[in-house]
Amino acid sequence: MLLMLKNLLIIICFFWINPFFNQSIVNTEKLFSDNDDGFAASAELMGSAISGNASVLLVEYSLNFRYRWKKNNLKLLSGGEYIQEDQADVSNSLFGQIRYNYHFNKKNRLVSLYQLQYNKVLLLNRRQLLGIGLRHNLIKLGSDTTNRFKTDLTLGIMQEEEQLNTASLLPNEKNYTNYTRTMLSMVISLELKKNFTFINTTYFQQYLKNFSDYRLFNEINLIFSINEWMSLSCDLEIRYDSEPPSSLKNKDFNTNLGLIFNF
Repeated sequence: MLLMLKNLLIIICFFWINPFFNQSIVNTEKLFSDNDDGFAASAELMGSAISGNASVLLVEYSLNFRYRWKKNNLKLLSGGEYIQEDQADVSNSLFGQIRYNYHFNKKNRLVSLYQLQYNKVLLLNRRQLLGIGLRHNLIKLGSDTTNRFKTDLTLGIMQEEEQLNTASLLPNEKNYTNYTRTMLSMVISLELKKNFTFINTTYFQQYLKNFSDYRLFNEINLIFSINEWMSLSCDLEIRYDSEPPSSLKNKDFNTNLGLIFNF
């Protein structure tokens, strides 16, 4: 059974580079790019398996739902990542997020979210976010469905609560924080003939009481549509934390390739 699972993961995702997968900022921009009313769902699966001199299993997954009616847009997003080496857990992370958008007009929308997250590598026993902001469309070119280019800017505020695992911290190191941060992001997207989509997303989260404490995250998504319900996705990610826990590095990189299923 385990061999069958490994072979299936190799077929589903034939390429995975994961030198540092320590992402605490969840990017959801590549999901649900359509603007049709009604219900939609998507799932994503990425993975790799190695056996022989080394035994490694890597799986990344997500399951997402969206319901849009009139000017309202409600999303329920969830996902996780699991890495096992020689039967021992190396990494395990889970997240769930609820997002509600209200579209004032074609240029502006209200953005609100609640997120709950666990990440073993980042020592996060619990991370909660509650945020609200305004998203504004700066540039939009192309009115048809063949080629479209747009740039959106979001500015808001969020409350972030983190509870860290004390096992890897220094004796007197802080393991609990409850900070107010900025919620600033810029999204640049380019769609070509519905077959290729390029998305660049940048997040900046600044602690309002300490300007030296900030987090920067950038992700590039290249999405190739195979048919109406399946796409190939390549992601390039970089994350920077100016004040990480003492046992962690302040910079992470991640690159992966997988499939997105739309229903």
